[in-house]
Amino acid sequence: MKTARVLILCSAVLIGACNRDSGTPPPPAPLPPRPHIQVSAVMKGSTAAELTAGMVQAASQGKSELAVELKFELQRRPTVGQPLDINIAVLPQINADPAEIQVTGGDGLTVAPGANHFNLAAVQAGQVYRQSLTVMPSAAGVTLLSLTVSLKHDDQADTRVFSIPLIVER
Repeated sequence: MKTARVLILCSAVLIGACNRDSGTPPPPAPLPPRPHIQVSAVMKGSTAAELTAGMVQAASQGKSELAVELKFELQRRPTVGQPLDINIAVLPQINADPAEIQVTGGDGLTVAPGANHFNLAAVQAGQVYRQSLTVMPSAAGVTLLSLTVSLKHDDQADTRVFSIPLIVER
């Protein structure tokens, strides 16, 4: 009787196994196509943070509380004797009319003629104002590029000084 039960159990397992298809499983259903979305580099209405992504915050010197930020990006590593292009972005948090940027090179750093002073007729809070300037490193080591931002608002002029450290290689 025990042998009959074992045979019936084995038969049931074999019959169940025979119903399986040993072929390859069907391919998964294809995913529906994704809609193509094109994103432009600078979208209208983007935030200042999005517009300056990849830029570095310039260090503020002193204790000025003028509501303005300055960011920068270098086009390549600074090298002695080779002109260096620097992109800057001024991010005011107040409306001002006018705005000025004064650029001064430290020891071993010469600012290209015409790149040492910028005027912006009027600036709006939350906007990004970009400028490019060229400097020429003449000595290896660490040097500072100073930028003084002046904003005239509410019949008064306030300034804030920023520094961009450059590590110049030979």
